[in-house]
Amino acid sequence: MKKILKIVGIIFVVIIVLGVISSLGKSGNNSSNNTNNAATTANTNNQPKAIAKIGEPVQDGDLMFTATEVNTTSTLGNQFSRKDAQGIFYIVTLKIENKGKETKTIDSSMINLTDSQGRKFDRSIDGQTAKGLSQGQVDLFLQQVQPGLGVTGDIVFDIPKDATGLKLLVKGSLFGSGQQIDLGK
Repeated sequence: MKKILKIVGIIFVVIIVLGVISSLGKSGNNSSNNTNNAATTANTNNQPKAIAKIGEPVQDGDLMFTATEVNTTSTLGNQFSRKDAQGIFYIVTLKIENKGKETKTIDSSMINLTDSQGRKFDRSIDGQTAKGLSQGQVDLFLQQVQPGLGVTGDIVFDIPKDATGLKLLVKGSLFGSGQQIDLGK
């Protein structure tokens, strides 16, 4: 019995040592990759990225996005679903087309709004729900977009009234780099 415990202990130690060696090798590779990635990022950051305007399509991954209209309001909904904005509701009509070969699902984290102060705004679930309930619309998010087809819907943001330099960041996937659309405010 003692021999078996000793063998199990030796195997355990060997596994731990191999794990440590493996992680040291990976971290060494990651640091060189991070250096290369930093150099690549620095090179791409030096080149200004073109920013689309309303009506101009941008593509990230398999998805093409076109902001077709922008409206603002302080209240959304009807007598049953009324919601007042904390600041102002910014409503962006967005057309999303799937240029790939597989079905894509739209997720709320793939689209957000930024302003000139570097603030990032996610969609307003309250505003989106009030608008959808009053107009009988299905929410654009978690909609599937089939290959070669598209969907159009509104995205509602609740932003400060004094926000300027508004840009919509759209991503073709959760891990996509994203493209920007200047909303002209």
